[in-house]
Amino acid sequence: MKVLISTILLSLCLTLSATDIEVTEVFFDKNNGTVNFSVNWNNAWKNSRNHDAAWVFIKFSQADGSYVHGKLAANSHNLVADDSGPQGKIVMTDDRVGVFLELSGQHRGNVNWDVKLKLDKGSLAQVGSGMKAEVYAIEMVYIPAGAYITGDPDPAAMAFNAFYQSDAGGQPKGQYKINTEDQVIEIGPKDGALYYNAGRYPIYTGDQKGPVPATFPKGVQPFYIMKYETTQGLYADFLNTVSADLAAKLTPHETPKYAEGRGSIKYESGSYATAYPERPCNYITWDDGMALADWAGLRPMTELEFTKAARGPGKALSHEFPWNTDNKDDLGRYVDLDDNLKLKEGLDESKINDANRHQYGASYFWVMDLAGSLWEKCVSIGHPIGRNFKGSHGDGLISNSGTATNADWPKGINEEGGYGYRGGGYYQHTMKVSEFNPHSPIAYRRYGAWSGGKRSIAYSQRYVRTAPQ
Repeated sequence: MKVLISTILLSLCLTLSATDIEVTEVFFDKNNGTVNFSVNWNNAWKNSRNHDAAWVFIKFSQADGSYVHGKLAANSHNLVADDSGPQGKIVMTDDRVGVFLELSGQHRGNVNWDVKLKLDKGSLAQVGSGMKAEVYAIEMVYIPAGAYITGDPDPAAMAFNAFYQSDAGGQPKGQYKINTEDQVIEIGPKDGALYYNAGRYPIYTGDQKGPVPATFPKGVQPFYIMKYETTQGLYADFLNTVSADLAAKLTPHETPKYAEGRGSIKYESGSYATAYPERPCNYITWDDGMALADWAGLRPMTELEFTKAARGPGKALSHEFPWNTDNKDDLGRYVDLDDNLKLKEGLDESKINDANRHQYGASYFWVMDLAGSLWEKCVSIGHPIGRNFKGSHGDGLISNSGTATNADWPKGINEEGGYGYRGGGYYQHTMKVSEFNPHSPIAYRRYGAWSGGKRSIAYSQRYVRTAPQ
């Protein structure tokens, strides 16, 4: 689900990892200003609907915790497939913070690519002697452009603060459709506007105000979303790249009852490590997650993008879960008693298709675990700070205090506002199952605008990136 491989300056190494993507044979050639590596990727796919991709970025780090983000040159990159394997391509981003690696044509299966990325001259000049080159790869899913429907036709969803299209008196008259990315969404009890029931505690559900401006990311434009939630392995890699002081501030491993609550990150022999690198990373706050997103060159997702990634362009179903059925009867994705997220015996992710994806908990676009694992934190339209979000991307560098540097991103865990929770969360193995927890229907927003919550056993987030134009 992620991988980090590092190599000493101008040397070659081979390291293996039990994940879906392995980056091996990393070699930094300072004379030519290139970083060369191999990508071995299981279960990659591209079909007529969409595809997955690997978000790849480079860091150069010192033992003291200082690092340089490897901004890339505008061209002179290369990807070569092995003799019998499928071809791939490099998709460059405008800011050159990283690249997407993806299949050139339709394919389902494993890929093996040799990749060369050339560094921007400014980044290359900052790389000092003794720095380590580190290449990161995160599995993403491409969400294509297109309109979609919010809300849920089940009247019971109104009690869970689902969006709907309002009549002149503020009552539901159907679902609200988002047609264009630059659409200004009116909110309120007026005919044709988007509206929702705020209940007794608007701090949890939203202020019912608007509008949502044209600049707010709505999910109509294409974007990439992490296929899985942030993993504990990725978060440990992040901690090992920043200074010791910042890592001590950002690490969750000293949270009370952390190890008892599925947390596996430890600090040993001067670095952070985990015995379960693929386990979803709980106990990270919004600010922790935003620092990681900025460092990785990604951004937070909005609650509208969550809806699009889960539902796709289809009609809204009553009580619809992210796998697009109204029940959990055949769901084979679960948190086991050993604290790991698993599939029932006989299920294999390489065999996901549109007919059986409800067994895997996979969304319309085959995004995994949008319900039933950890609460997904999303930028909310239910608060002015959230509505001010413009979708800027991280630049690979965090502040000296360990925070994200994007001015339009919501900040803070003290209920300043701007983000909320979607999807439901798995707490203890003995937890009581409710109508929205741990598996929440797509449209339920019981905490859709609650910008609170310190480090918790059931809180996490995943990140997105607007697709290059």
